[in-house]
Amino acid sequence: MRFQSFVAAIVATSLPLSAVAAQTAPAPTDDSAEDIAKDAARDLKDSRFYNKPGATRAQYDADWQECRLIARGSQTPTGTVPYYYNPAVISPLAAGIGAGIGGLIAGAIAEGQQRRANRRTCLMIKGWRLVEPSAATSAKVAAMDDAQRDAYFNAVVGAENVQGEITERTTFALQPDPALNLDGTAGPGSVFLGKKIDPAASFALAPGEGAVVLAFRRPDEGSAGRSASLSLARYDVEGRDLVYQPRDWKKKGDKTTYSTFVASSDRKAPLEVHVIRLTAGDYVVTGTSVGKGVIVTSNCFGAPTFQVRAGEVVYLGDFIPFMDVKLSTGSKFFGLAHAEHFDDARKVLAEKQPELAASLQPAVIRNRATYGCSAITMDRWDLPGKEELAPPAPKGETVALSNR
Repeated sequence: MRFQSFVAAIVATSLPLSAVAAQTAPAPTDDSAEDIAKDAARDLKDSRFYNKPGATRAQYDADWQECRLIARGSQTPTGTVPYYYNPAVISPLAAGIGAGIGGLIAGAIAEGQQRRANRRTCLMIKGWRLVEPSAATSAKVAAMDDAQRDAYFNAVVGAENVQGEITERTTFALQPDPALNLDGTAGPGSVFLGKKIDPAASFALAPGEGAVVLAFRRPDEGSAGRSASLSLARYDVEGRDLVYQPRDWKKKGDKTTYSTFVASSDRKAPLEVHVIRLTAGDYVVTGTSVGKGVIVTSNCFGAPTFQVRAGEVVYLGDFIPFMDVKLSTGSKFFGLAHAEHFDDARKVLAEKQPELAASLQPAVIRNRATYGCSAITMDRWDLPGKEELAPPAPKGETVALSNR
């Protein structure tokens, strides 16, 4: 009941779970190299271990520690101090709602299974493979003394060939499948400018404001009648972190868009086109959900990012909600797919907002925008065919939060 109450609070305020919770600062750590090696060995067991051909045990220890700190929220995936360590950028809203949600997330991450899952995701994104050896091999390793076991894992973590069941991630974008119809015809369409706003009402951008257009598309049985949502957050490309609402935003009359929650409003519409006002700047898609589920996964290990300039109207794409779709592999898919049907979106928009449709242009989208992680589940989501964001400039010894 407690979790449901906090979920209701998030839905009511139209803020994504990951964005709110990310503003709860964790405690920093100071681990020695010996402590790190000892802790990292916890994931080198007779029943499972990590392997990356050509890597060393020291590299494994370093990556394991980095993934632990990222999962704790102590550092971002690029190694910088997260924004939320600066008390000037923690808003009262984050402190109010985020405190409860943050406690739930902290409790979930403290559980061994969830902690391992987030650490495993991080290691796999770094190219490590999870290996589960046969029962016979596991028994042999279990019978080794400490020195023998240490020597065994020193060799096997970087071995070119390993025996056992291997789990790895080589792509982070949804792969094509005959069961997922991304290009089917969807119509008629509807336009949504906001709750209780006439879609044909006069629409004008304020100074320093732009707009993003996106569509929820339902071209087949697997997507028909399905609702969906996604969360957008303001992004600091140079600092590689989210930009949070200042504590004194209300006092200063700050109307900057820091985060927004976009939910489908008419799940029966084959094509549902939304227009969202945003303060000019860079944004990331921090999370998505299908059905009535709350967003509990953060794309902090790599998210799609785009820019909106003042006066611009950019098209982000069509998002297709699939639920319980059986793939050609035999597995079932629950998730949000992305496709681009610019002409369809512009045509539907032109029926209610011809001037917006005339100025609509495709957004430049790049993958792998990273930021500070704090969510129950942490992952990476790439959009097919998009380039990666250029690597950040080398970081110095310290990070000046006030300048980010």
